[in-house]
This record gives sequence, structure tokens and C-alpha cells, in this order.
Amino acid sequence: MTAARTTGRPRRKPAADGLPTRTLGRAPNLPSRVARMISDEILAGRFQVGDRLPTERELAEGFGVSRNVVREAIARLRFEGAVEPRQGSGVFVLGNQANLALRLDAEILRDRSLFANLFELRSILEVEAAGLAAARRGRKHLTEIGAALQRLYDSQRTLQAVDADLEFHRAIARASDNVYVAIFVNFISEHVRASIAKANERVDAVARERINKEEHGAIYDAIKAKDHERARESMRRHIAKAMGRLGLTKD
Repeated sequence: MTAARTTGRPRRKPAADGLPTRTLGRAPNLPSRVARMISDEILAGRFQVGDRLPTERELAEGFGVSRNVVREAIARLRFEGAVEPRQGSGVFVLGNQANLALRLDAEILRDRSLFANLFELRSILEVEAAGLAAARRGRKHLTEIGAALQRLYDSQRTLQAVDADLEFHRAIARASDNVYVAIFVNFISEHVRASIAKANERVDAVARERINKEEHGAIYDAIKAKDHERARESMRRHIAKAMGRLGLTKD
């Protein structure tokens, strides 16, 4: 496995935006637990391929463990092909072997009926994620969702619009406070990337701005109000309309 980005200045996630603080104390099998938690954050999309992880010291402080424990955890992730330490630069994300178990054949995604099934799965996951986010979100979660929404508004006439759209949905999934919801939403997001770009091509910039404010804005407002039923309904309506814009229907 090789890094997706090997040129240019590497991106680094600041500690404040990285791993949540979780003190593990003297729990057994600390290196394995730390490695699993870092891996979960990679799968959930908090760290993308090419990102630089927080420093060894920051990770040790965040997890409440020694730097030796962090070194062993990183060594395990390196063995699994998830990260790559680079001399003098830090530790960079390559991916995660668990992604191999979550795989969709590209030919399947060209079948409209099966692709509609994927959107149906997306609806099942993201509708519940929105409801959980409304019920469980903290101030930091709301700030992340709001920032993602603003990037979406600001990027409608640029090539970054699709990335901003996906990050908005990922931020909501993370706010569900269920790492496995975030993992699966992140996985599905990458498989609907092309469809979002195609949907954007079918409407002009003014219409996209209106759609985003009406649909994504409604989801944010419901989560902000901690109205889990309205959050679920707003997400359900958004994904149903997205399917309609793509000409996908379910009987």
C-alpha cells in the first residue's frame, strides 16, 4: 500500500481537531486499545488519507497513556498498513485494512437498481444519524456541523462543492456519538461522490444555493434545536429529493 499524496506540503490535523480526549489509565492491552481507537477515527473520516496524525506527545496526553504505549500502537498500525511514519515529518495516514472488508464493486454501482439500493441504505443510516446527532450533539459537534455547512454554502461555484457536501454529512454522523455509524456513513459517502457531482451538474448555481439552504440548512437547524424528529425528517426529505434529482426511485 502506498500513500495517496506524496508530494506537496503535508496536511496536519491540529490536536484540538483530532482525536477526542479519552483517558485510558491502566486498562489492560493499552497499545491494542489505542491502535483500535486511532483506526476507528481513520475509518470514521476524522483523519483522511495523507493527513498527519497528532504528535506522539499529543496522542499520549489525549489518551492519558505513556509515550511508549503510543509508540507500540503506531507500530501495530504501521504493520497493518494503516499509517506510515516518515523520518522528521511525523506519522501519516495511508488507509486501513478494515476498508477491504467494506468494498463495493464498481460494476455494481453502474446498475441503477443496485445504486438505488445504496441510496436506500444511505437514507436508513443518515436519517438515524441525524436523529442521534440532534439528541446527543455537544457544542463542539454543532460548531463542526455549522462550519461544514458554511463551507458548503461558500463552495457552490467551485470544484470543492462535493467535498464540502460530503463533509457536512460526515460531521453529522460523528455527532451521533457512535463511531460505527460514522464509519459506515464515511464509507458510503465515498461511493456516492460521483452521483453528487452529477446532480450538481443538472442544476445551475443559483438553484444549488437554494437547495442547500432549504435542505442542508433545515437539517442543521433541527440539530441545533435538538429536535431529533425534525432532524430525521429533514434528512429523509433531503436524501429522497437527492434521489429524485438523479432519477433514482424505489418501488
